[in-house]
Amino acid sequence: MTERPEPDRPLAPIARTYWTVEALLYGVPLVAAALLVGHFLRDASGGGLHLLGVLVPALAVAVTLFRVVVLPTLRVRRWRWRVDDDELDLRRGAVVEVRTIIPVSRIQHVDLRRDAIDRLFGVRRVIVHTAAGATEIPVLPDAEAAHVRDRIAGLIRRPDDL
Repeated sequence: MTERPEPDRPLAPIARTYWTVEALLYGVPLVAAALLVGHFLRDASGGGLHLLGVLVPALAVAVTLFRVVVLPTLRVRRWRWRVDDDELDLRRGAVVEVRTIIPVSRIQHVDLRRDAIDRLFGVRRVIVHTAAGATEIPVLPDAEAAHVRDRIAGLIRRPDDL
């Protein structure tokens, strides 16, 4: 039996910055809310919840720093993908590595998705749909994402579809 090759295609070079900005967009409101909650806990506690009023904002800052500084680098290092005539092969994960292999014969349709952050960075997501659900290849440059979508769409056509 031949060994399956590892996926070797990286995401867009901008992926680390993309995930950093995405984490900031969620992290800044989280820290602001935690600071507000911490303030109320310290003021309303009469001393009893003072420690909790300090810990809540500190935890929010620590989680946000991890998501902004560490997580994007880990995700970029791990994320790889490959499409061939038989399968879509994805390797991803920051802390836990996940490898997903989708036989082309199981793919029902494929599309592109682009939200506001994607537009800002000039990237798209390729979404592959199977009966089991959807899987995506995130943060691909616009032209490459369109090429991948077209390649997969070409592979999933059956002779009776033509």
